[in-house]
Amino acid sequence: MRSRTELSRLAAALGGLPVLGCLDGSPAAQAGVRYGDILLAIDGAPTTTWDDFLSARSKTKDGFLARIFRDGVELEIHVKLREHQAGVAEVLSALIEQGVMPLPSGGEGDNN
Repeated sequence: MRSRTELSRLAAALGGLPVLGCLDGSPAAQAGVRYGDILLAIDGAPTTTWDDFLSARSKTKDGFLARIFRDGVELEIHVKLREHQAGVAEVLSALIEQGVMPLPSGGEGDNN
């Protein structure tokens, strides 16, 4: 398993965001997104920064197509959102709290 630092470097080289985990039972987890994936795009919009992610994610309602890099292959995974899905801010807060998403300042440590 790659460390968080390795994943962050690989994601930067690929122009994407490292997936450091998903909230248990979340639509992303149910769709098969997992630790070690690199998120390249949402509905065709590149996700090179967390701002890009937030912008693309805020435009989705029922679901989105995530382009993922995993084990040397690009995959497309459809993430179906729930009707009463938590807002992006609530999801990000939970991810940061659980250490799944680095702080926007880049102040995360390498826990692996």
